Amino acid sequence: MLNSLIYCAKIFRTLFVSDERYLKKRFIKKLGYVPNFKNPQTFNEKVTARMILNRCPFYTTLADKYAVRDLIIDRIGEQHIVPLVGVYQKFEDIQFDALPHQFVLKCTHDSGSAQICTNKDNFNIERARTRTNQSLSMNMYYRKREWHYKNITPRIIVENYVDLYVDQATQSTITTCRVHCFEGKSEFVEVDVIGVDGIDYSNIYNTFWELQPFTVDCKKSMPNEISEPLKCTKMIDLANTLCFKYGYSRVDFLLTKDEVYFSEITLTPNAGRMVIEPKEWDEKLGQYWKSN
Repeated sequence: MLNSLIYCAKIFRTLFVSDERYLKKRFIKKLGYVPNFKNPQTFNEKVTARMILNRCPFYTTLADKYAVRDLIIDRIGEQHIVPLVGVYQKFEDIQFDALPHQFVLKCTHDSGSAQICTNKDNFNIERARTRTNQSLSMNMYYRKREWHYKNITPRIIVENYVDLYVDQATQSTITTCRVHCFEGKSEFVEVDVIGVDGIDYSNIYNTFWELQPFTVDCKKSMPNEISEPLKCTKMIDLANTLCFKYGYSRVDFLLTKDEVYFSEITLTPNAGRMVIEPKEWDEKLGQYWKSN
């Protein structure tokens, strides 16, 4: 009930507070400096300016986790996309008896709604129903003012479960690789890792797998060195194929021992409020982004 009331208040707020005003206030609160959206220089200024000024319908297609699949298959082939089990309009349409023993359930119109099932015998369907229905009832635009989410049709997809890549030396699991691309070229790979200690880490490398001297969103680099995954070069090649040829885009992948799977394309990471340390890297990354 409380979440519904908060969400309704956010919808009501859009009638009186413009996207620019809202995003500027949040920007200052999170990052500690006054942004210039008319002549953006830092990475976060440029991300937020894109959110305010660029209302390209194609961005909506990219953000739709179901609609984007056909685009990716056309560009890099079906072998690089996680097999689809089914697409559903509502939770009650899902026939759980027919699903594989392991799967991933997610909504197509938001971020963060994925639910991973590694053992169907222990999967809590009622909890999944509650979480999914809550996600289906909310439009992400009203939550974070990311316009490209506003017109996505809410749906549910179920995909095959993927056995993620494990670094043999550290026995750490690479959960996601985020390839940051500028002007049609991969520049940095943000690698999310779960260590054997159960702690989440994030290492940032250049395309030569050299650890970089900055971090994002207060994530700590892993203390032990991770070897370059076997499929890293292939992943970077795929990112170069999929990324925007001008400006910035981030292409996310899942790695297994033998395959590279597309995850998503992100144009406005962290809604333009990505904490970058040291702070001068906010401006340095902005310099890589040359065109609108």
